[in-house]
Amino acid sequence: MFRGIMKAVPGACAVLVAALALARPAAAATLYVSPTATAETGCTTRANPCTLASAAAAAVAGDTVVLMDGVYKLQPLWPANSGTPSAWITFRADDCATPILEGQGVGPDVNNPDDVGVYSKTAEYVRFVGLVSRGWNEGFGNGWAGGTDSTAVSNGHWEIESCVAYSNGRTGFTFFSAPDFHLKNSISAHNGSNAVASWSSGVTLLEATGTLLVEGTISFENTDAERHTDGSGFIADEATNNATFVNNIAFGNSGSCLRLTKSSGTKFVNNTCYRNSQFGSMATGPTNPGELYFTNGGVTIQGVTFTNNVIVGTGQAPAGSQPVQNMPTSGWSNNVVTTGSPTFFTAPTGTNPSFVPASGDTMLTGKGAAGSAVPAADVGLDPKCIVKRTPIMVGQVARVSTWQYDVDIDYIKSIGGVAKCFNPKARSGTPDIGAYRPGTVTTATPGSCVAPPITGTGGQGGAGGGGQGGVGGAGGRGGGGGAAGTAGAGRGGAMGSGAAGTGGGGAGTGGGAAGTGGGSGGSASTGQAGRGGASAGTAGGGAGSGGGAGSLGGSTGASGTTGSAGAPPAGSGGSAGATGSGGSAGGTTTGPGAGAAGDPAGCGCHVSGSRDGARSLAALGFLAIGAAAIRLRRRARPSARRR
Repeated sequence: MFRGIMKAVPGACAVLVAALALARPAAAATLYVSPTATAETGCTTRANPCTLASAAAAAVAGDTVVLMDGVYKLQPLWPANSGTPSAWITFRADDCATPILEGQGVGPDVNNPDDVGVYSKTAEYVRFVGLVSRGWNEGFGNGWAGGTDSTAVSNGHWEIESCVAYSNGRTGFTFFSAPDFHLKNSISAHNGSNAVASWSSGVTLLEATGTLLVEGTISFENTDAERHTDGSGFIADEATNNATFVNNIAFGNSGSCLRLTKSSGTKFVNNTCYRNSQFGSMATGPTNPGELYFTNGGVTIQGVTFTNNVIVGTGQAPAGSQPVQNMPTSGWSNNVVTTGSPTFFTAPTGTNPSFVPASGDTMLTGKGAAGSAVPAADVGLDPKCIVKRTPIMVGQVARVSTWQYDVDIDYIKSIGGVAKCFNPKARSGTPDIGAYRPGTVTTATPGSCVAPPITGTGGQGGAGGGGQGGVGGAGGRGGGGGAAGTAGAGRGGAMGSGAAGTGGGGAGTGGGAAGTGGGSGGSASTGQAGRGGASAGTAGGGAGSGGGAGSLGGSTGASGTTGSAGAPPAGSGGSAGATGSGGSAGGTTTGPGAGAAGDPAGCGCHVSGSRDGARSLAALGFLAIGAAAIRLRRRARPSARRR
């Protein structure tokens, strides 16, 4: 019986080998989404995008989700899965695009804690690049873990770069009770006007741990309309220790430029603070937030490094009469502290506020100190990304009377996205004080960024399977609104005893003439004679239809020319051969238009597979071995937060 089992095992092993091959991790994918898409699968080209929700649910470690241009009205981004330390999940703006995630913009008397534009309470190792979040309760945030009343740890390892959070009821960027947060080259403005649930600031780190870095970020005109206690540009709150702030700018916020609460080891280097503490007499806790406020002085001044910062207070009592409250006795060097309206900036109150050192300045230029935390480049913010005007709010989000500036979304769109607002330049010689180096700021020219075309080519057909003859892959779809996709002709499988693979599909969809079809016959392997190839593709049709207008507009294409006849049938039969083992099946060949895969073939086949079928096929292999053993045994024995 043992010999009988061993004779049966090779066939079952072949199934198991194929199943295990399918169980291997799939390669990282790039998924495209648009605000008007309705599809929930595919997403592999700009011509075939999916909804944002479906891509956010599908993306796994190593994947990139590309958000095409436009306003994603009432479409939040909530990632469902986590990346890994070596394979992050990235959600980024398309080239030259400014994707805007826009909420309902409820009034200041409505509180909905989970109404967050970019949010997840589970996803880790996720990265967001080039996105705008406005009109929500919060702009960007991870999960609330109970704050100081809980020892729970939330989801961490987040990176946010070149993003904007503005006109949100509460905080712009929030990171709670978790390790590792990096915010870079971003803008937070006009957040916190919710009057029933606030504790808001432009950038909030609460009980955050690990590596914490906020750099090159502008936080202006944020508030705390409910309590009048926070409303700062930046806050390291409740034991957020060892956070680093470099090359940031904060101006016009109701609270402080930087507020520290029970947090030690802070590094604050080459930042610019300008006339914050706009609460005035409405400030309640503290009543004198100033520019820098060290709450719990015995803790917050410990182990700090404050170097090369320029700090300009309003000088107005009670909130801004003293720029620095509870100044550290050590770790404080080369900072310029003053009040009023100094002349060492280029245009701090101009149409486009510029905090570049003025020509001929002698207070900031070359007056800094060197050190390991001193940045090699400056902030490089294009002042035109912020404009002096009455802020345009989303929906019913309240506007505060002291707000004078706005994020100029139209200008940002014209230059090709948020990332174009930041053009850092290398610092040279003796370090300067503040976020900018002296000199001209590099800016992008409106209209110079050319967006990629929203067209696609047809995918190739899948290769035919061997052994028992795989089915040829179907032709890929053409890009919508573009030229027709080229039909993918499937290849017939190398033959053991199976039939040849079927021919590839016809032309891809789109505005071109009919594509060629027809797969070739299977060539002989070392098994039986290959059978004839499948019939040829359909003959070219009549006149091709005219190309429709592109998805972003454009004129209707002219009618197509008459299609040529398709190839005739008849694949050639393979010659007979000696008995041989099964061939290997063709792997999936996926073009930009997503051609279908060849079917898995029989014994001994090597098949590349999908994530979804891996577990079930592996289980099938083990079941096949077990079934073989059972059959032979039967033959031998016929009788038997604050949120």
